[in-house]
Formats: sequence, structure tokens, C-alpha cells
Amino acid sequence: MYRAPNSKEWKPVSWDWAIEEIAKRVKATRDATFEAKNDKGQAVNRTTAIASVGSAAMDNEECWIYQTLLRAMGLVYIEHQARLCHSSTVAALAESFGRGAMTNHWIDVKNADVILIMGSNAAENHPISFRWITEAQKNGSTLISVDPRFTRSSSKADIYAPLRSGTDIPFLGGMIKYILDNKLFHEEYVLNYTNASFIVNDAFGFSDGLFAGYDEKKRSYDKSKWGFAVDEKGVPKRDPSLKNPRCVLNLLKKHYDRYTLKKVSEVTGTPEANLLEVYKAYSATGKPDKAATIMYAMGWTQHTVGVQNIRAMCMIQLLLGNMGIAGGGVNALRGESNVQGSTDHALLFHLLPGYLPMPSASIGSLATYNEKYTPKSNDPRSANWWQNRPKYTASLLKSFFGDKATAENDFGYNWLPKIDDGKPYSWLDIFDAMYNGKIKGFFAWGQNPACSGVNSNKTRKAMAKLDWMVNVNLFDNETGSFWRGPGMDPANIKTEVFMLPACVSV
Repeated sequence: MYRAPNSKEWKPVSWDWAIEEIAKRVKATRDATFEAKNDKGQAVNRTTAIASVGSAAMDNEECWIYQTLLRAMGLVYIEHQARLCHSSTVAALAESFGRGAMTNHWIDVKNADVILIMGSNAAENHPISFRWITEAQKNGSTLISVDPRFTRSSSKADIYAPLRSGTDIPFLGGMIKYILDNKLFHEEYVLNYTNASFIVNDAFGFSDGLFAGYDEKKRSYDKSKWGFAVDEKGVPKRDPSLKNPRCVLNLLKKHYDRYTLKKVSEVTGTPEANLLEVYKAYSATGKPDKAATIMYAMGWTQHTVGVQNIRAMCMIQLLLGNMGIAGGGVNALRGESNVQGSTDHALLFHLLPGYLPMPSASIGSLATYNEKYTPKSNDPRSANWWQNRPKYTASLLKSFFGDKATAENDFGYNWLPKIDDGKPYSWLDIFDAMYNGKIKGFFAWGQNPACSGVNSNKTRKAMAKLDWMVNVNLFDNETGSFWRGPGMDPANIKTEVFMLPACVSV
């Protein structure tokens, strides 16, 4: 269907006509706005006048093709559902485990001895997949529900504990203290597979709610003060006995010493008896033959401290040795059918497929890119898997540019669109730029930003300033027909809208 400028109705059109007209709009906008270099003279090869949102409703192959198309056209305003639902997951899990993804899978839940549902309501929001939780319970697993409300998940749980909304961190902090005080952590795992034995340099500290290195004027930290003590080879010093007061485990104990049962109960509103019941059941899995998993979703990610919610749980799982085993893990529950795959395939402005950082304008060569983003370690025990990043990057560039990508031309690195250093091209930035008339063309692919954004009125007003828009979905929705929405006068809206009906992935 096609909506002409200032029209009050849709007009049926053929697919051939629609595709050809869309191609004309894309080419005209791209040609008129393409930047080979930015204001600093740095190569960027991009257009900032076309944006795209979506889609976690597409399968992996479709996501790959779509992001390839967008980047071939030079787009940098690229976002999808994950920015709204699980961006804090990516930040927390990538920092903890090297990759921002659900660590295990749904079927594996049946192998867990204890399942904690916190920050989610899996029974109601994932009713089909919940069967694997039911299977686990049949095998003797204990299901724990921690939620401000008594939900359907709570009704299926063996243990339910209420808490005040937004107090997840003290609740989890209390569990960390309980594990450490009672020496319930998996010592062999903690010693060999975490940084618990690493000795932290003397510059690091914590006082009055702030870590060392805080700059009040900049409102940021100097993280150079957070390093490990190293030997003459640059290898972090360790204390295998875990007795050094500056080793990570003992600093962790000191930090969480404040999280007493009484204080946690006062803050969370959870009765002490309920706290103990949860802590005992979950902490009992810190043994070689036990496993526990956490299943969370928007109830954690949508807080301003979403990253810290998840990081706290990561520490619990590492202390108990519940990572890298069947029935363990830190498992983010997705709402769309393929949030994970669309993130893996980088329908996000700051990533290339495979979680490779998006190149910025100041990084003028592949060698500079690899130098900046490839971690180095002098520790012979360190796996340092991201040392392979140059190989992944070269492979990706070859997949983009084929035989044209050679070692002599940096595998086509300079042909990639680049983002400006320090400038975000995220969800809010897209609609702000659109609202200010800087974005002329827009793809909404399997996503409905007129409903899913934080300010639907501004989103509709922003889309009213576009020259053209392509809405790809199962059916017409609030985004495709934004010109009919509240406060909209179609007669004054010049945006051309192409509605392309698409079948669901199977």
C-alpha cells in the first residue's frame, strides 16, 4: 500500500511499483546526503539522512542480509528492539563473560537443580518455553520466584519471596554476603576460573559510596586506579591461598559486609525468613554436582541500574561455579522471537556482526582498529579469546566485499561507514534527529516505534517530518498509519509511506 504526501488514505499498489519507487527514494536521498569525509577530513563513507529500526522479528539469515544492505548504503543510524529491552544485558554479560548473550538455552533449564526467576514472569510471558522449567521440577528442581507481585510464575514456585520494586541489588548483595560468610562458594572453581585470587593494586578503594578515581566535575571515574598488581612481566599477581587482604575475593567480602540480613530486609521489605529460605536454597548449588540458573527479563533491564542488577547476579553465579555447566548460566529472557540473533548480526549502530566494535572516524586503518580493540595478555593461563579479533574482522570484511577484499587494501576496511567519535546514533538520537528534520528517509522493519518508544507523541511528530518511510510488517500498525494518530492532520503531513506486508519467519 502507498500513502501519498498529504493524503488521508492508503492506495493499493503493485509490489513492482513499490520496490522501484522505494529504490528511487533511497538512491536520491543517499546521493544528496552522502559524506565521504566528515568535518575533520576523516573518511566516513556514510549517510545520516536515512535511518532504520528493526528487527528482532526476523530470522538470522534475514538479519544478516538486512544489516549488509544497510551498511552497503552507508547507514549508521541502525537500531532494533534490543536497545529498548536488553541493552543493559549486553553491557553486563559482555563485561562478565566476554559476550552479551544468554549463556545457556531454554532446553538446558531442565538440568538445573535450582531455578531463580527474578525480574521476569516466565510462566506468563514465555508459556511454551516454561515447559522446561516444569521438566526440571519433575526431576526434583526447586523453583524460586522473587517478585514484587505474586505472579503466575510465583504460583508455580516452591519458594516465593516478595521485595520492593527496585531493590534487587541489595537482595542479591545479601546473597553474596551469605555465600561468603558461610564459605559456600565453589572454591576450586573460584580459584581456577575467576579473578578471585588476583591482587588489586593499592590505588583502588571504596569510601562513602564511591570507588577510587571519581572526578566530581566530570562525573566519571579514572579506571586506571582499578588495575591489578602485576609482576615484572606484566602478569597479574595472585594469592592462591585467598588470604591476601587485597585479593579480589577479600575485597568483595569487605564491600558486601554491609549487606546484613537485617539491613537487606529493611531495604527490600522481604522478611528475614524469606531471605534466608532463598539464600540457603540457591547457595546450596556451590558444589561440583549441583547447578542453578537465573532467568530474568525486563524487571531487571528496565531500571537505571539494570547493568548492576545483572552484574550482581553474574558474581553470584561465578562464586557458586554455576557458569559453563549444564543447568547453570545467567539467562536473559527475550520478548521477540529473535532478539538474540538480531543482536548477534548487529542491527545496532555500535556493533558489526559477531560483536565487533563499529569503526569510528578516527580509526583510519585496519591495523589501528585491531590495535585498539584486540586485548593483550602476558598471562600464560589467560584464554584471551578476543586476541582472535583481527581474524574475525578480516573474515567479516571478506564476507562483505568478496574478492575485492585483499590484504593490500585492508580487506576493504576503508569502505565501511564510520561513526563519529563520541557521538551516539542510538534509538533516542534517531528520533531526535528525525524530529529536527535531519533524517529524510526511514525504514521500520518488523518494529512499531510509534508504540514502543518512550515518547510516542514525539515519535509521530518526528515521522511527520520525513520525506519518505517504508513500513514492513505483518499488517498495518500505528507506525505505518502514524498520520492518522492522535494530534495528526494528514493534510499537513508530507511523508510518503510505503507499507510492505510481510509474512512471519518460520
